Amino acid sequence: MYGARVGLRRAGWALALAIAVLSGLPIGSTAHTCAPDPQVGVSGRLLLPRASGLALIELPDRTTSSLPVLPVQGVVTSVARSLDGSRLAVARFSRPADQQIGNQDLLILGPAGGQPLQVIPASQPGEVLGSPAWLPDGSLVFQRQTAAGVIAGTRVERLSADGSSAYVVADQAFSPTASSDGARVAFIRAEESDRLVIADLATGIERVLVDNPSLTSLAFPRFSPDGAWIAFAAVGDPTAGMANRAPQPPSFKGRGSPAYTWFRSAVAHAHGVPWDIWVIRPDGSDLRRVTYFYDDDPSAAWSPDGQWLAVFSGEALHVVAVDGPANYCIAGEGGYGAIEWLP
Repeated sequence: MYGARVGLRRAGWALALAIAVLSGLPIGSTAHTCAPDPQVGVSGRLLLPRASGLALIELPDRTTSSLPVLPVQGVVTSVARSLDGSRLAVARFSRPADQQIGNQDLLILGPAGGQPLQVIPASQPGEVLGSPAWLPDGSLVFQRQTAAGVIAGTRVERLSADGSSAYVVADQAFSPTASSDGARVAFIRAEESDRLVIADLATGIERVLVDNPSLTSLAFPRFSPDGAWIAFAAVGDPTAGMANRAPQPPSFKGRGSPAYTWFRSAVAHAHGVPWDIWVIRPDGSDLRRVTYFYDDDPSAAWSPDGQWLAVFSGEALHVVAVDGPANYCIAGEGGYGAIEWLP
């Protein structure tokens, strides 16, 4: 039963969120607000999902430009940049007019967006392909999730650089990330509780890094550029002495439509509980909390020098120091999905 609930929660994140955005449903929470800081003491470029395309934010001045994802349709839910900077992998949800439930495909784009160079399509209605991450050889790991109201299965797959072959890296797994040397992947496995797992790609040997009942949900693991850390989002705090019980999501009333009510309910269960960003060593040591924002579904991206994390949540966009108190509010409005920090 627990596994089914976890699956529904994950389906709600990837699928109901996109439907909600398409439907104009209000899904932001009120964990915290921030006023953008007048000055930002860090440089770089942040690439993040924005509606049906991508936004590129230059730091420190916050100059923002748009990268199109063509044709303009659906909702972009994550973006990943290849290590050589030549390609972008974008997850995009769309719902054809003749379908009650849509699909999420993966699109491979050039560095400036535009028309896809390659499309990795969902194989059936309700299937969600997401959380892409690049390896140095140009291959791609991603999650494949089959949903039809309840989850039927989710797994991490690896697609060859030329797109000709794919194989399963891990079952009952989602949200993969790859080390910059291509030797390891980390992902979340949903069993009796969420676990952060690392696997050797050559041997398939797995090791559990985080399995703590005080951390009730995990998501968005990301290797640091040097492979020394993995950042991830989590609900709860094992250092508090007792397991923190996440507040129950608020009850929402539908507007009469059964479809509206179902998707609104799914979003309510996928969102609204307080998350924060943690880091851990790939050997399972030095688990440490980085943020205390209590935000809605944050994702993190490492700066190229590994000293900072960009944190993108339903409430805001922040840049925080990994080993210090520095914290800059970049934008007081947020969004959802995996982001990238470019040089």
